[in-house]
Amino acid sequence: MTGLNPETEHILQICCYITTADLTLLEPHGFEVIIHQPAHILDSMNDWCIETHGRTGLTAAVRASTTTPETAATQLLDYIQKHIPQPCTALLAGNSVHADKAFLARGPYAKVLEHLHYRILDVSSVKEAVRRWGDEALLRDAPVKKGVHLARDDILESIEEMRFYRDRLFGAGGKGS
Repeated sequence: MTGLNPETEHILQICCYITTADLTLLEPHGFEVIIHQPAHILDSMNDWCIETHGRTGLTAAVRASTTTPETAATQLLDYIQKHIPQPCTALLAGNSVHADKAFLARGPYAKVLEHLHYRILDVSSVKEAVRRWGDEALLRDAPVKKGVHLARDDILESIEEMRFYRDRLFGAGGKGS
């Protein structure tokens, strides 16, 4: 994103992995798209976004992309429906996923949210529960985030983190095993 305000900022990159209930990836590569944004939008990003997205190469990839938000939204929905054709069953999941949901609620992306279940699985909320009610050893042993700030890396790290919490808090594999 060009920032954190869904009312004024824009999506730069979308990545989606679909897992089974036990967090097994359905496909090793998932779905990923870089969305073109005009120069004036990229130039108006805050310093953190300019530095981080510049360092990772995302800003250059966004400038070079020809994918519109409308095309990205359609491709994402097609990808999700290919694996989960039944509406209102797939959960949006990840770290601080409420922010992703706020961005997906706007413009052409709203059709994606309409296909998803209204509930979300927020890894950050599980981490906060552990921080408040668990022990320090559990947090210390949690997978370390690399902080790359690219969608693919962030999502795969979130899945790994959720597997860790699932195994430690709910028993290896949970009820779906």
